[in-house]
Amino acid sequence: MKKLFLALILFISFNGNAQNLKGSITDFETGSGIPYAKIYCLETQNGATADSNGNWQLNNVINNQMTLQISAPEHESKMVRVDNVESDIVVKLEHAHIHLDEVIISTSDSKLQRYSTYPVDSRKISDLNKIEQTNLVDALSNMPGIYNQSTGNGISKPVIRGLSGMRVLTSQNGLRIENQQWGADHGFAIFNLGIDRVEVIKGPSSLIYGADALGGVIYIADEPYANAGESELSACTKFESNSMSTVNNVSYKTSKENLRFAVYGGYFSRADYGIPDNQFVTNSKNSGASIKTAIGYNKDNWITNFRYQLLYSQNGLPGHTHDSVWEASSFLSSKQSRTYNIPAQHIMNHLAQWENKFYFKKDELVAQLGFTSNELKEFEEKVTVPGIDMTLQNLSYNLRWKHQINKHFEIVSGSQGMMQSNTNGQNAQEILVANADFIDIGAFSLLKGTFDVWNFQAGARYDQRNIKTRGSINPLSKPFSGLNYSVGISRSSKNITTRLNASSGFRPPHISELLADGVHHATSQYLIGDDNLLSERANQIDFYFGMHFDHLEVVINPFVNQINNFIYNNPTGQNDSTSGLPIFDIKQTDELLSGGDIAIHYHPHIAHWLHLESNFSLLSTEDVSGNPLPQIPQNRLNNIVKIDFQSDKKLKINSLSAQYVYLFKQDNIVTYETTSDAYQLINIGCSGSYLSKHQIDFSFGVNNLLNTNYIDHLSRLKPYGLANPGRNIYVKLKLLISKS
Repeated sequence: MKKLFLALILFISFNGNAQNLKGSITDFETGSGIPYAKIYCLETQNGATADSNGNWQLNNVINNQMTLQISAPEHESKMVRVDNVESDIVVKLEHAHIHLDEVIISTSDSKLQRYSTYPVDSRKISDLNKIEQTNLVDALSNMPGIYNQSTGNGISKPVIRGLSGMRVLTSQNGLRIENQQWGADHGFAIFNLGIDRVEVIKGPSSLIYGADALGGVIYIADEPYANAGESELSACTKFESNSMSTVNNVSYKTSKENLRFAVYGGYFSRADYGIPDNQFVTNSKNSGASIKTAIGYNKDNWITNFRYQLLYSQNGLPGHTHDSVWEASSFLSSKQSRTYNIPAQHIMNHLAQWENKFYFKKDELVAQLGFTSNELKEFEEKVTVPGIDMTLQNLSYNLRWKHQINKHFEIVSGSQGMMQSNTNGQNAQEILVANADFIDIGAFSLLKGTFDVWNFQAGARYDQRNIKTRGSINPLSKPFSGLNYSVGISRSSKNITTRLNASSGFRPPHISELLADGVHHATSQYLIGDDNLLSERANQIDFYFGMHFDHLEVVINPFVNQINNFIYNNPTGQNDSTSGLPIFDIKQTDELLSGGDIAIHYHPHIAHWLHLESNFSLLSTEDVSGNPLPQIPQNRLNNIVKIDFQSDKKLKINSLSAQYVYLFKQDNIVTYETTSDAYQLINIGCSGSYLSKHQIDFSFGVNNLLNTNYIDHLSRLKPYGLANPGRNIYVKLKLLISKS
């Protein structure tokens, strides 16, 4: 066995491709080479940097198909399909002072965002963190239509156009992430470690992702591997004053011919967070660690990637009480603490994925196998015996075949499925979700067409989910099925982009809704389920209109989403005799969600160092009786001013940023909610670098500069009168060592 392993290592190390791909990047107007342009290969997930004359070379070549993304500052990005690796590639880039066009991979398009027929928004994490945010969901909430449903700064859930939890699917590099997201106090299962960008599909996405993608998809894309023939070592540390937190990450990446490897490690620790009146929210502390690795290899027309990540977190549960009568002062303290105490969550996540891609002249085949394990233990009244102890394991597969019919048409077909099991620990004091098994299987087909400035797609999908509980308590065995569609068309000229998309989605009821009968402390409710619930079904129409000029970009994106059989908690007006909590029946109704986003980016010709960005997000909901949905985010106006600096000095300031966010009053509420006042936040940040033998990047700034005392409408601590964090000063340093 040992000899076989050594032979495999030698094969991978020395049996590489001898071919390479060369080319040059030039300016469309002048014809001169563009120095240090970026070349990124979507298939191998790494690339190269052009030299001072715009010339470049890639040493790891894929037979039959290569898709290159070419980008450079002050130029418009371009996607290039390479079929003949023996010819030099010459790419001409046009000037573009506004550069917000990221490549889309979450919809299998591999197109720039402007040309997609889907309502998808792609952003670099670095762009979302122009002013550093505390966690990944805070950064996502800088995107139009995206919000954060938080429990302090340790537990966050993304909200897409008013929908979250089981209605939003999370995918990391194509791996479906499952983490008991039905629970209001079960946060996002991904750390900001080795992540390059995020793509958000807004609205029903069942055609590509199957059941549960009713409200949208959060697609996380990892950092690319190191450039071919290079190695990178980086270390990063960040300090935040509000919770006295430290975040430390280290990574190593290397690429040699057709072998690529990356490893990351990170740790964070936060004490209780502070509110503006010099008090601290008791037990809002949290900490965690993660290790993550990826290995990629290609030969001829085959690419394989294996990824694994281990995540551990320990979250205090602020505002968590079993008492029916309480005072807000009992959740506050004059002293900040980092010492562990209960109630608290202990969460262990394992994420593993093996991906294989095969490329032919007109065909592409992708096969993915995935495994996730979410171990959740919640200690409430006893330090050693968990009140809640659940393990959710998920084994998934994803097959996708793409065929290029001719230069205008291609067809994409595939199948996805999963086998999922939920198991309660033997010593668990509470059973919130019964022991159960879930089996999903689905198949889809999608036709895509491209004609000059026109793009269109149309497809259909069928899914079936079978739910079966284990044991004699609450026996249940039910199938749910759904037929879904997606139709879209877009027109993208140099200055104008229009897009119209119609799509559907469905979500079978979860066993926490079918079989609920007891207290749920996370929502301070006594819930009674209904095993006759039907699947939720959504139909959305999304329209996009964008104007793109040299110095101005304007986007208008309205939508309407009709959800039938929407599952909600209906107050009965009675209280449970034991817990004293209000009793809610789980019911269904039809809901209409409508709204949209308006975004403007202005980069004046007379001041190329200045960027002015603004976006406005609007949302309205209504059921058949004219009542709104609960937990609907406040309408929001988000403005950012960024000043760039150009300098040849070793020590330099790169940019200054100021952000003004205004959240409007939310008084469109259900009977058991309270209104939320309008509030405004001002954040500022500065970034710079020191270039010597190695590169050191630094940033510092302040969030909530004016120390505003506010409670966001989506905060789970709102019923307890606990404010969001006050002023927070941050400092961040990153060391990057590169070697060719």
